[in-house]
Amino acid sequence: MDALTDKTYSVHIQGCRTNQYEGEAIAASLEKAGAVQSPDDPDITVIVSCTITAAADRKCRKLIRKMRRENPDSLIIACGCYAQRMSDSDRAALGVDILIGNRMKHKIAELASDWFTKKERGPYLSVFDDDIMTDGSWDGLLLDRPRLHTRAFLKVQDGCSHFCSYCIVPYVRGNPVSRNVKDALAEAEMIVQSGCPEIVLTGVHLGLHEDLPQLVRKIGSIKGLKRLRFGSIEPFAVDERLLESIADTETFCRHLHIPLQSGDDGVLANMRRGYTTKGFRVITDNIRNKLGDDVHLSTDLMVGFPGEDETAFENSMRFTKDIGFGKMHIFNYSPREGTDAARMTCPPEKEVKKRLEKALTQANALHWDYCSKWIGKDVEILVEQKINGIVRGLARNYIRVAALSENAKIGEELRVTPQKYMNGILTSDFGSKCSQDNSEFPEFL
Repeated sequence: MDALTDKTYSVHIQGCRTNQYEGEAIAASLEKAGAVQSPDDPDITVIVSCTITAAADRKCRKLIRKMRRENPDSLIIACGCYAQRMSDSDRAALGVDILIGNRMKHKIAELASDWFTKKERGPYLSVFDDDIMTDGSWDGLLLDRPRLHTRAFLKVQDGCSHFCSYCIVPYVRGNPVSRNVKDALAEAEMIVQSGCPEIVLTGVHLGLHEDLPQLVRKIGSIKGLKRLRFGSIEPFAVDERLLESIADTETFCRHLHIPLQSGDDGVLANMRRGYTTKGFRVITDNIRNKLGDDVHLSTDLMVGFPGEDETAFENSMRFTKDIGFGKMHIFNYSPREGTDAARMTCPPEKEVKKRLEKALTQANALHWDYCSKWIGKDVEILVEQKINGIVRGLARNYIRVAALSENAKIGEELRVTPQKYMNGILTSDFGSKCSQDNSEFPEFL
């Protein structure tokens, strides 16, 4: 692929942690082929797209238009979930040169090289896996080191067969497939050898991996790895064997993000989530019994799903408070064409807006309740940012912490004692070093 030698590229990532891994791995493949990263007037522009909501679609279209406008001569490559369902008319209107479907991203460097080699180029190129709903192949991307974060995201699973009534993901990600444990371990070892201290295991439906407990034990024991996490894990995947592997793995951080979506049994049934609130409570009780009461449980809560009336919403408010979540991601339901829920009737928009405000208020209160337990106690953070002698990073339990330190370096662990809670993070007492709103710190990804 000599055609990419000294070509410049930029990669723009939308959406989930799995996309984060894929975007960084695409960058690694382009660099291996000789390309050099450059945000200014790149020869190659790759957009890793998301289609989880209508808003995600709009953001992707806006980003592609912006890239085409700012880089009129760049090779524009769109891949990922929105690209998987992009119509030909949208592709033409957006000015995409190469459209890459899921499970085919490992071909991007090769296709880009071919594009620059050809004397006569067609109007566009489209590459898709026609059997994605049944295909069991693995998209052979490989990450040598993280480029955008202190921690590395490592994809070990792809696809989903759960088919929640609202979710488009199974249709664009396809049949579930697991990364071979041996290959995943080899990639993790390479990442750690690059100096990366933390790995986050990700997947479209991580709990469908064929042997996640073994993967936790093997990756967690890599020499030099300081921290291991999951990006997100569905509740029905958290069984006794997985909890034992987490409890036995010293590097595994005491935080699990477990999507709830609703705290009302009727809504959960309409969503086809596959569990009840009673079953979910049993799972969280088991987690705390195995990992301790201080484990941080975070979650997602969807507001305004079809059939959610005021009683159902209040059930969600009570249930999330009773469970004692820490961080909660609150979002409103977004109909996705092609899903069963898209044919259902949504609650009035005005009511949904009120519920969102109330849910966000409760989410902030629950986050404070959990974070306040750590005020005055020593916590270890992995330093991710440093500005004017103030460092910021994540504690092992996924609390964001800012502290004063002149000597700490990016990627190092630092023991600090938080003194207060401010704007969603714990802070030490650094007086005039930082403004009251922490405005000089960009938001973490």
